[in-house]
Amino acid sequence: MSESAAKARVLELLDQVGIRDAESRLNAYPHQLSGGQRQRVMIAMALANEPDLFIADEPTTALDVTVQAQILKLLADLQKQTGMALLFITHDLGIVRKFAKRVCVMTGGRIVEQGLTETIFTAPQHAYTRHLLAAEPKGDPPRSNLASPVVMEAKELRVWFPIRRGLLRRIVGYIKAVDGIDVTVREGQTLGVVGESGSGKTTLGLALMRLISSDGRIVFLGKDIAGRNFKEMRPLRSDMQIVFQDPYGSLSPRMSVGDIVGEGLKVHLPRLSAAERDAKVETALVEVGLDPSTAHRYPHEFSGGQRQRIAVARAMVLEPKFVMLDEPTSALDMSVQAQVVDLLRDLQRRRNLAYLFISHDLKVVRALANDIVVMRAGKVVESGPAATVFDAPKTDYTKALMAAAFEIAAAPEGVVAE
Repeated sequence: MSESAAKARVLELLDQVGIRDAESRLNAYPHQLSGGQRQRVMIAMALANEPDLFIADEPTTALDVTVQAQILKLLADLQKQTGMALLFITHDLGIVRKFAKRVCVMTGGRIVEQGLTETIFTAPQHAYTRHLLAAEPKGDPPRSNLASPVVMEAKELRVWFPIRRGLLRRIVGYIKAVDGIDVTVREGQTLGVVGESGSGKTTLGLALMRLISSDGRIVFLGKDIAGRNFKEMRPLRSDMQIVFQDPYGSLSPRMSVGDIVGEGLKVHLPRLSAAERDAKVETALVEVGLDPSTAHRYPHEFSGGQRQRIAVARAMVLEPKFVMLDEPTSALDMSVQAQVVDLLRDLQRRRNLAYLFISHDLKVVRALANDIVVMRAGKVVESGPAATVFDAPKTDYTKALMAAAFEIAAAPEGVVAE
């Protein structure tokens, strides 16, 4: 295949998996793409040679519901065209019911139940299957209170990444990841940020935390922090913490759980004695539902849900006022998702925490968020109280987002995977 033909094929594959303006992305590195965009590139790689067997291991985990629908349709179309066999591995039961012909349910390394999809969903026989089907985030967020103090606020926030081309790497344009956004997060409240992959959700959060450069006004706990440098931000870091998306990649495999949770205490509270630090670590582990006697163990000895609890403990041990939660449940199965949502809601209620909750899982957002910001291509297309946005969306994009979320969870329309 010639270089030009190979480039054309790459562009075709990237377009198939939903990468916008694919040609401008050819020279981009993985760290310059969103999590969803990286997942799409991986899918394009797997499809490049038109395989006979396609093993899709959580292929939609990092994708928003509209792109999930696109990817599922793409896989179904490719299967019909090529006749390839498809083994689809996922923790998203809504996708399973929509997409699969047959289902195998596993726990503890064993298949405990298998059969036709509709039979499994309507008449599960095994207790674990029934537990999985019953597990989904439930409950409501704390009641909204507009009189609560503002913890984090931004006005006309912008993050533009330059596009450089040519021998001299001159700027020829900008990727407007965040383009003039206003947000407010109050004490004891949760602001949910939703939108398709690459819409700027995580970039917005990182800009609010002053982890990337931005333009516009950012006020945290009444202080204007937009112009502060790294050194000036350090005294505020203990009050703003992050729980990352991937519980497998965000914890150092070379550090024990006790060291991971206590690391921030060494940085921000260096005057604590070793005994005082250990006591705070133990309290944090208990608070997230982990046995403090496991503090000497390493991350690989814990399940995904337990690792995410460790990540939450690491953030909470410093008693922050504001926590950014970046897709904290996307890598977890349904039953563990529900547990983590309950944990986050309980911690918020007891500590009066302000959350910025970034997610493409609208069921989880509905269980946690008081208010919602819907983003697309770096802009806010709709915002307001969560109940209003969910029940009466105004823009076509928000309506499509909601429809895609609940359509995926609907009854199966066909049989395309096994």
